[in-house]
This record gives sequence, C-alpha cells and structure tokens, in this order.
Amino acid sequence: MVLKNIIIWFFGLAVALLAGLIAMAAIAKDKAPALAITLSPVNGFAAENLAAAFIKNSVAENEGQIPNHLTPNTERFALRAFVAEPITPEAVAVLALGRGERNRQKLMGLALALSRRQPLVTGWMIVDSGKRQNIPELLKHYDTILRTNSSAASSVMPILARALADIGFLAPFEELLRKQPPWANQFWGTVVNTPESLANATSLRKVLYEQSENKEAYRDAELIRALIANQEFEQAFDLYHHFVGDKKTRSPLEKGSFKTELAYSPLDWQLFSTGEYGAAINDGKLELSAIRNSGGLFARQLIKMPPRTLIMKVRPDAPITDNAQLFVTLECAESIKNPPRKIRIPLKAEIRNLQIGNTNSGCRFFWLDFHGRAAGNGDGFDVTIDSISLL
Repeated sequence: MVLKNIIIWFFGLAVALLAGLIAMAAIAKDKAPALAITLSPVNGFAAENLAAAFIKNSVAENEGQIPNHLTPNTERFALRAFVAEPITPEAVAVLALGRGERNRQKLMGLALALSRRQPLVTGWMIVDSGKRQNIPELLKHYDTILRTNSSAASSVMPILARALADIGFLAPFEELLRKQPPWANQFWGTVVNTPESLANATSLRKVLYEQSENKEAYRDAELIRALIANQEFEQAFDLYHHFVGDKKTRSPLEKGSFKTELAYSPLDWQLFSTGEYGAAINDGKLELSAIRNSGGLFARQLIKMPPRTLIMKVRPDAPITDNAQLFVTLECAESIKNPPRKIRIPLKAEIRNLQIGNTNSGCRFFWLDFHGRAAGNGDGFDVTIDSISLL
C-alpha cells in the first residue's frame, strides 16, 4: 500500500513538473524563444519563432528579399518546430523556403491553410503572385493581410492605390471591391490622394456604382474634388452625372435654384464660412452674411461653359444695401496659355439678361463665384439670393 502511494505521488510530481515546464515554455516562447527552446519537452512554437526570426532578419538585411535557401541553424529549428507541433504555419513556411520551386509552392499553400495571419506566409505569396503576374491572386493576399492585421493598412494602402494606376488592375480590383471588404473606405480615401491613379479610379467607381449601394464604403465627393484639383474637369463632370443623372437643361450651372441637396461640391455649390463672414443655404435660398469690414469668397461652383454667348440672371429677394459690396465673378479654371480676363459683375439689384460672351475665349471650365465685403463704417449685411441662371 505504501509502495502504491509512493508510485502515485511520484507520478503526480512528474506530471506537475512536466505541466510546469510546458507552461513555462509557452510563456517564454514569444518573449524569450531562445530560453523556451532549451526546456524539455521542446516547445514547437518557440522553435518556430526562432526559425522565423532568422528569416525575418535575412529579409531586413537584404532589402526585403525573401531568401530561397536556409542556413543549417534555421532549418534545424524549423524541423524541431514541425516535429513538436506539426501545425506551426511559420515552421512549414520556413521549411518551404529551402525546397525546390514546386515543393515550395505546395508547402506555402499548406502553411497558408494553417493560418492566414502569418506575414511571412502572405508576404511570400504576394511576391510569388507578383512574379507570376497573377493580379487577382496578388490582390487576394493583400486582402488577407488587411483583414487579419489592422496595423498593415498604413503600409499596404499606398501600394494598392498606386497599383490602380495600371490598367491591368482594373478588373481584379472590381472583382475584389464588389465584395465590399471592410477596408474599402480607407482604400478610396488613399486613392483620392494618388493623382496617377485618379483616371482609373473614376472608371472603377463608375463600374461599381449602384443606386442601392452602401455609400459609406466610398469617397465620391472627395474623388470629384481630387479630379478637379488635378484639372481633370471632364472626368469630374462625367462622374458627377453618373451619380446624379444627365442634365435636364442647357444651363452650364448644375445648381442655380439652391433648392436641392448639395452633395458634390464644387460641381454643386461650395460654401465658405469664417467667424466674420460666410454663406449658407436655407429654405432653397443662398444666404450671404458679413460683419463690418469683413468678407471674401462666399460661394462658388465649377461650370462648363459652351463656346457661345450666354444670358445671366441673378435675383436677390430684396434690394442690396449700400454697405454691401457684392460681385458675381467668372474666371477660367484651366491652366491655359492666354486665358480670358476675369469677369467681375457688381451685384446691387436684380440682374436681368446680362450677356456673357465665351465664343473665342479658349476656355471651357470656369469658376462662378460670389465675392463680397461689408463696409468698414456699417453694421455688416445679410443678403439672400433667390436664384441665379446662365443660359
């Protein structure tokens, strides 16, 4: 009986010791894998971390190049990891690097099946897809990184945004973005700051557009403004009409009555406001306000002027006070040689049938602005514009 109890006690102590060593190795495997690997039994994940560390150091030392062979030490740790824990994905990936091309691709595929969260595996898959010029697969792996690693977006998004400059990426991007990945909004936010990709981004957005879509995934107003800032006016108008429908009048003004929602400035009205002066739209009217001795640009709209004579009409809801110096201006928005002179029209009362000639100006896109200033010896002003038209 005593012998039996001793055996049970000894067995219990051995189990406790073994459990303690395993727990200690598990704790040390990430922060101190070199220590964890000296403990018995061998912690496969610690060995995996050491093998992966050798590869990551090699990548860092060789300007991002993933090695295609292993040092004896690296292979030894990877084998120990695999033997101890056959489901260690980075160990499989490290072993793959030391194999021939066909076996390497097969083993990397198995490593990816074990985990999609290992940068070494997805990084190699990205490089391999790029070498084979398999763009859909390449984007799929970037999608994997973005879904599994929130900190990767700052590095990956600029790469994806610049890739869109290549026409060959249009169809693969369409296929991927139709699935509404969680990073779509951030992608479009990066694209609008990537001038070389704006043309293809416009084509891609038009293909993806659906009236019932979730618009929170997109940056449409920002994309239109980016096109305008890049002087790609025709594309900006084309995209705008793709969203809102074709024009129903011959007027260059997209919004003249101030009665509809302004969603895509400055093709809709763009309003400016400071603590001293500003513009607002209320009840279908444009309100301009300024305190004494203040003013500037209140509102503007980019318009496409046909090469002909047009008639301008501006209707305030009441006569404009003397201490308000208001102007409607037209200025060429294009960077062209010998642009036409800026047109500056004083606004004191209703403007009826004012002729604006654009027959030989050489400019098609103009800024239509409301400028103004309150006198320095008055009480400021509040002016309401009912409508403006240009036909």
